[in-house]
Amino acid sequence: MARSLPGFLALIVAVALICCSFAAAASTFQPISESHRSAALETFDRSYGSLEETYEALQTFDVLGVERKPDVGTAACQSVSQTLVSSSSTLKDIFYALKVNGVLKCEVDADSVEGIVSTLQTAVGSASSLLEFYHSIGGLVLVKNQALKDDLYLADAEGVFRSIKALSQSDGRWRYSSSNPESSTYAAGIYFLSNLFLIFLTCSFFI
Repeated sequence: MARSLPGFLALIVAVALICCSFAAAASTFQPISESHRSAALETFDRSYGSLEETYEALQTFDVLGVERKPDVGTAACQSVSQTLVSSSSTLKDIFYALKVNGVLKCEVDADSVEGIVSTLQTAVGSASSLLEFYHSIGGLVLVKNQALKDDLYLADAEGVFRSIKALSQSDGRWRYSSSNPESSTYAAGIYFLSNLFLIFLTCSFFI
């Protein structure tokens, strides 16, 4: 783990600088108005096709101060529960189910949490693409952040870090997977977020 420490620290500095940039930009934003809230209600008509869309809508409503109807939370929590117990749920499904749960504080069964943690930990070890790393490690971070499970860890954080780094290219860009040569700024963002999640999970090693 010590050999990867400089890389982790460099990532922390980079993320801190990015956050400072966003904070400076945020100071120029105009106050939220009723027109913003009306636009949000028109955009999100409360008919959500996926948990990802549900999360985006819930976040938008919270930021703009739009009151949620009780039935929205009830339906969303039902979807969260079904997703977390279904064996056919994808990593992305699980990730957004946990994000929605973070907003709504649904009642999550302890047994389903154990199953999800096992699924995510296995997925981290077998991941071969940036999105697989992002959704699996990010899912574990959400479980830890929501205090759904206390003794949460990664068996080989340094190995995971190296696996993610292996998707880099000589020109400084990032591939989505070892079999997909396509690269983009979005892929680079996924890389940094995946490593940020990894740092959060392994922060106890730095204390």
